Amino acid sequence: MARMAIVAAKAMTPTSLSSASSQRGFTLLELILVMGIVALAAALVAPNLTSLDSRNFDAQLRDLGAQLNYARRNAIVSGQVSSIELRAQDVQTTDADTIQPHAENLWFSDSISLAFSADDRREADYEPIDSLVVSFYPEGGTTGGRLRLSQETQRAWVAIDSFTGRITVSREDER
Repeated sequence: MARMAIVAAKAMTPTSLSSASSQRGFTLLELILVMGIVALAAALVAPNLTSLDSRNFDAQLRDLGAQLNYARRNAIVSGQVSSIELRAQDVQTTDADTIQPHAENLWFSDSISLAFSADDRREADYEPIDSLVVSFYPEGGTTGGRLRLSQETQRAWVAIDSFTGRITVSREDER
């Protein structure tokens, strides 16, 4: 019983009250540690957020290359002219100026702008366009030309050889 009285007396001393109140907050070391963990997590996540636009741009480039190659193969195998229409962002068309809206002959992007050059590689010769129809012929030839695709700070080029119909896609960093 005497032992309980001593423990109760110690619990009521002013020193134990002050130590209990000092245990309620966080120490400076704990705060710095948590802020460091948050900063590390942000550093790991932030680059992935900015590369989403790049991934979208790459996916659209692959899709364009695949559709152009499909149209080329279709012309050679079927023995008939095969065309594909390429449309840039915010293009408003009516039924009179569109080709048949099948998935295999229309490529559309709402975020990429197009520029075209008939055969020259100089940057000054590219003219901005809203849409372009590329035709492939059964003998392997095509209307040809070079396209420049731009999305914000990213650029890529699609070269379509007039004689062979070969499609070459390259990014600005590969050039």
